[in-house]
Amino acid sequence: MPRISSDRADERRKNILAAAMRAFITSGFSATSIRDICKEAGMSIGGVYVHFDGKEAIVEGLVAELLPDHAFPLTVASDPLGLEDALIADYVASVRDWDAGEAAVWLEIVGASHRSPRIAAIFSARLERATDALTAVLARIGGEAIGAGEVRDRARALLAALEGLTLVRLMQPSPDDRGLAQAARILVRGVLGPIGKAG
Repeated sequence: MPRISSDRADERRKNILAAAMRAFITSGFSATSIRDICKEAGMSIGGVYVHFDGKEAIVEGLVAELLPDHAFPLTVASDPLGLEDALIADYVASVRDWDAGEAAVWLEIVGASHRSPRIAAIFSARLERATDALTAVLARIGGEAIGAGEVRDRARALLAALEGLTLVRLMQPSPDDRGLAQAARILVRGVLGPIGKAG
C-alpha cells in the first residue's frame, strides 16, 4: 500500500471530521453510524478506519479540531476590573459564533458520555483544563482573600453557570451582545461575591 503524505493524511482526517459533524447534525450523534460517516465523506469504511478506530475516536478528533482548550485572558489587564471586563468580553466572543446545529450535537455527545468511558474522559479532561485556566483568572480578580481550593470551587461554579447561560443564548438567539455580557457579569460577580474587588 502506498504511503500517504502527512499533508494528505491531515486533509483526509479533516474531511472525515467535517463529514461526521454534518452527519451528526442531520441524523443525530446516536443514530449516525460509521457507514453513514463514510458515505458523507465519500470514503470506504477501510479508508476511514485508517484514520479513526470508531465514533469515539472521531469525537476525540472533533474536540481537538472544533473545541480547542480555552485560553482565558490573563495578561490583558493588570487590575481586577480590567480582568473582569476581559473575561466577559472573551466569553461573549466565544458564544457569538456558535452554530445551533453543532451545539445540539455537542449536547447529545456529552449526554452520551455516561455510556462511553472514553468520551467521558475526553470531556472530563477538557473541563479540568478549563477549570485550571479560569482558576488562575479568578485568583487574579479576587486577590488573596481566599484559598486556592475555594478559588477552584468558584471556577467550577462559574463554568457551570456560563454553560447554562450559553444554552439559553442558543435557545433564544439575539444579535444584542449587551444583554449577554450583562448576564455574564452578574454571574461572575455572584460567584466571586465579597472577594471580588470589581463589585
